[in-house]
Formats: sequence, structure tokens, C-alpha cells
Amino acid sequence: MDESQWWPEDKLKQGQLQQLRNLLAYSIVYSSFYKERLKNIDPGKLSLEQFREIPVLTRSDLQSSRATIDCSQVPESHGKSTEVMTSGSTAKPVSLLGTGLTSMIWNAINLREHLWHDRVIAATTAAIRWRPDDVGMAPDGVTFDDWGMPVNQFYKTSAAYYLNSSSNISDQLQWLEQLKPSYLMTHPSNLQGLVEESKRQNSDLSFVKQFRTVGESVSDAQRQIVEDEFGQELVDFYSSQELGYIALQCPQQSHYHVQAESLIVEVLREDGSPCAPFESGRLVITSLRNYATPLIRYEVGDYGEIGEPCACGRSLPVLNKINGRVRNMLQLPNGERHWPNFGFRKIMDITELRQFQVVQHSLETMELKLAVVGSVEPQQEQSIKEILQQHIGHPFEIEISYHEELQRNANGKFEDFVSLI
Repeated sequence: MDESQWWPEDKLKQGQLQQLRNLLAYSIVYSSFYKERLKNIDPGKLSLEQFREIPVLTRSDLQSSRATIDCSQVPESHGKSTEVMTSGSTAKPVSLLGTGLTSMIWNAINLREHLWHDRVIAATTAAIRWRPDDVGMAPDGVTFDDWGMPVNQFYKTSAAYYLNSSSNISDQLQWLEQLKPSYLMTHPSNLQGLVEESKRQNSDLSFVKQFRTVGESVSDAQRQIVEDEFGQELVDFYSSQELGYIALQCPQQSHYHVQAESLIVEVLREDGSPCAPFESGRLVITSLRNYATPLIRYEVGDYGEIGEPCACGRSLPVLNKINGRVRNMLQLPNGERHWPNFGFRKIMDITELRQFQVVQHSLETMELKLAVVGSVEPQQEQSIKEILQQHIGHPFEIEISYHEELQRNANGKFEDFVSLI
């Protein structure tokens, strides 16, 4: 993989096409679902254009037809098959099989991500991530001897620390100040809360040399906050339980490189045609290595934007942005839909925000949920509504509600905008 990232684009696509032909030929023989779905396909003569005519596999398909999608046997060289369960962030949890091979690819891309970003393995790292139980709560968290798999198979590392993100944000900050890790991985929304809390307490997080994010879409505003406060670039990656690592942030840019040695990523319009660069569309992904539960043109439920070739020299395709799920798109009365910008940096000049969330209830009404320090005066409320309306571009009727804390979803993710339309 260290070599293939630099291959010419044509060579990379030929490698993908050969893997794709192998996968389809195998699936036709050992999966009754794909035997029917691919009955008009000759894998040996398949072109990428013909590939795009294969029907999209939805989460509902995977839920209802899992028994027939699974292959009746898996190549012995792919190792043991294990059950994988998704978190159900679309309210549609699914299960599938992974293999020793897909696990090895996961570990290889994990190492690639560390190497791309020149991490000092001898330094300490910390993660503040969600889990549904009370494991790793403040003030202690959990301490590990090393960074764990796969890094500890190749390097001698320092300690690693874990804290459950269900811990109070001020307790999280105190935990970090005590341990002073060089690297911190957390959810983008949690990092934003930490940044705001450190500003309130006049705390200094400069001991963190790199902030890493996972599990939620990262906004331009969140990237800018980290750069403004710490003079550092936020490093993100995009993955899923079903597909493993999908795209890693480029070492030189803020966009992402598709991990093309293990999957094919398409960005499609609603009519199924390919999107142009920087046009938002549905992400449809094919796993080239999973021969247990083949995922061929699988619609993950996220939206993204394809980018142009990267100046870093890697031929791996570029995703400019991962925009999130369809429920994170604002809909205007005239039918237009887009990813909203709320101007919350201006709102933070009016009141001390701990958390916020915007919920669109109808084409004319939305609710702004706030968790604030102190109280908000009526005049301040009016200013907040005007800022929101100005950035959204429509005079929505806005109701403000106040909360002690805004809860994460059942899968531990937090979304600053949700459409209920």
C-alpha cells in the first residue's frame, strides 16, 4: 500500500477492476442474492461503466436479505468470519460478516494513517469517545500500557488513555490537564465542547500536538476553531462498521483520500448519475475484500463531495467533504436543500454556549436548543434569531428552548442539525 498510493490513476483503476471482477465472479457462485442480481453480468468482461449499472444495495436490502446475501462459504485464505453489528445511526442497524482479511486491511490502513501524519509513537495518546456503559468514566478513565493493535505489533509505544465522553465536559478537561497527552482523539462535537470549556476556564491545551476526530462529520467552522485556538490542523478520518476505513485525511490538505486499494467510492445524484467535482451526492461504496457478506454498490446513507486530484501526488481519489446524512440537510420552502451554516461563532459573542442543536420541524419552523452558561435576555434572544435567519437565508419562525445538557444519539453521535421533515 505504501507503493500503490503513488501508482498512476490508470494502474490503480485497473487494480480495482481486477479485484471487482474476482469479487463478482465469486459472489455469483456462492451468494444466491447476487446470483440473481448479477445474472446478466459477465465478470470476466466487466467494465467500470457496466459496473455502474448494477442496482444499488440499500441498508433495507441488507436487513431483509442478509441470509441470501452472505456467501455459503468463504475462501480459506481469508481467515475466520466474525459477526459485525452497526450502531444504527440511521435508525436502521444492520449486521454482516467480516473476515480475517478485512480485519488485516483495517489494521494496515490504521498504520497508514499514523504514518501519513508522522505521529511520534513514543508519545502518549488519549481518546475521549462514547460507549453506552459506565466504563472509563471520569475522574479515572482507563490506562493502557501501549497504543494497542496494530501499532504495538511493530513499535514500542508509550501509554494510551481512554475516557468515556459521557463524562462531564469540565471533568474531561481536568482529566486531560492531568495526563497531558500529545495526541487526542474524540468526536468533533465533543472537541468543540472542550475548546469552549478551555476558553471559559482560561485553560491551556497546547500540550496536545494533534487533535484527531472520528464518528461525526467535521464542519469548516470546527476546523477553523481548532486552528484559531491552537494553531493546528484538525485531522479526521471517515469509516464505518460495515466497510472499515473509507477515507483518510490527506497529510497536506484538509480533504480526504479514498482507500482505493480496498473499496470503490461513488458519489451519485438522486437519479443515479455521477456527481461533478464539489457537487454533493449520495455515497455508494463497494468493498473489494469482503467475500463473506459482499457489499456491492452499497448505499451507506451519507452524502459527500468528490474532489479533484490532489497536489500531494497520491493517485488515491479525493473526497472533498463528507457532509453527513440526509437528515442533516436543511430544506427551504421553495424545495431547495443544502447543508446549513448557522453562524454560531457570532452567537457565541452574545452568550456563553455549552451546546447547541437546531431542529427543523417544518418548512417554516425550527427549534434552537441551547445549553448556556447563565441566562439569555430577550434582546439577546432576538439577536440570536436574527443571526440564525441571516445565515440560513430564510426568515424561519424560531423557537428557543433551554436545556441542562443535550443528549447524544443511541450510537453516541451528536448532530448540531437534524431535520424532522
